[in-house]
Amino acid sequence: MKLSLITSLAVLAIIVAMTWILLQQGKESVIAEMMLRSIAYARSVGEAIYPQPDTFTLHFNTQEMLKEKGVEYALIMDADRRILSHTDSKKIGGIDGGMIALRAAESQKALVQEYFKQGVSYFDISTPVLSGNRRTGTVHIGFTRASVASSLKDAKRQVVVIASIAIVLDILGMILIVGWMLRALPVLARAAQAVGAGRLDMQVDFKMKDEIGQLAQAFNQMVVSLREKEMIRNTFGRYMSKEVVDGFLNGKVSLELGGGELKEMSILMSDIRDFTQFSEKLPPQQVVQLLNRYFTEMVRVIGANGGTVDKFIGDAILAVFGWPTYSEDHAKLAVCAALDMKVRLAVLNDSLVKEGLKPLAIGIAIHSGMAVAGNIGSQEKVQYTVIGDTVNLTSRMESGNKEYGTDLIVSKPVYIATREYFEFKDIGEKLVRGRTEPVHIYAVLGHKPVRPDKPGQKQPRPKSEQRAV
Repeated sequence: MKLSLITSLAVLAIIVAMTWILLQQGKESVIAEMMLRSIAYARSVGEAIYPQPDTFTLHFNTQEMLKEKGVEYALIMDADRRILSHTDSKKIGGIDGGMIALRAAESQKALVQEYFKQGVSYFDISTPVLSGNRRTGTVHIGFTRASVASSLKDAKRQVVVIASIAIVLDILGMILIVGWMLRALPVLARAAQAVGAGRLDMQVDFKMKDEIGQLAQAFNQMVVSLREKEMIRNTFGRYMSKEVVDGFLNGKVSLELGGGELKEMSILMSDIRDFTQFSEKLPPQQVVQLLNRYFTEMVRVIGANGGTVDKFIGDAILAVFGWPTYSEDHAKLAVCAALDMKVRLAVLNDSLVKEGLKPLAIGIAIHSGMAVAGNIGSQEKVQYTVIGDTVNLTSRMESGNKEYGTDLIVSKPVYIATREYFEFKDIGEKLVRGRTEPVHIYAVLGHKPVRPDKPGQKQPRPKSEQRAV
């Protein structure tokens, strides 16, 4: 409709311009016709003026001229501008001293002049009267601009009718043409909305070979690509973090073997205490079910705090914070996740006890440092993971929880980065298996209490200290 309107306005503008040109030409044609009448008028009275004016003939020709269509007045003057004949008999015998008569008397050829009288526009056409080779007078005929417009009334009406028909046909034609051309767009719009709602089985079937057909084909190819990526994301997202899968799909994470990216991150390692003895007393299927319940709760907590589970090592969890999406407060996020893991484990243990099972106990360690994230393995089998001394040290630290009588410890870099948010107990420097240098260990006691802004205001309890029901 917008295109039809614009086209119609363009057609209308062209018609208006052509109408104006045609009316101008019509006006010029009317003036030219009046000029021919004036010349014929002058010729008819040439012999009636000289040598003696023939009053009857002059008056007869003047009255005949008044009968012509559009003529408002006609008059004949002699060489001295004395009126010999006039359609207004009261003016006969007088001398016309006006500028119209003066310029006409001085002109040697037919002359067209426009003037206004009592707010009405007049055209005066004058022609010299010749008797032989001698000029003996001047004839004038006059008509108004309104009479010119009246004479063109039929032409205007025809133009308006033709313009109206042209505009209507143009609008109808454009609606039909554009509607035919764009008939696929509503279908594509509905299909796009369905894809946006998650329906990746949508396909549009248009056999056209024009631009609309190309658009439909591109839409179908887009849906196929989205379906393939979603299948990859859903499939591989069960074996590695969705962040890594998304990095593979958008090209931010390389698929090449080796290389890797050195980044600062925080590593969280958790392990179930005495799980080997615990699992010996249960059937293997029940052990797997129990582990899946435990991992489900822990993975949700880690993800809710911005972490990524890198891998499961038996009953242990290796999680990373600050990778693959970097965050400056990755150490704080890791500690928050660890505290929340303890809360969720307490809820899970309530359920296990009600089922007649022994509750689980875990140990968690967190360390911050530089590590490499990349593809590790061979050409036949590859694993995208994080490696480095930071990862190894976190694993060694976690095994010391039983020795220290703790369930959540961090290294000095984590303590320095988060000490304004959490309360710690200094365990001191401890030797860690596999390292010659001692490591300063801190036990996390919980969130620091928030000081109230006003006296008597209650302090909100951190999420990690609230026992879920």
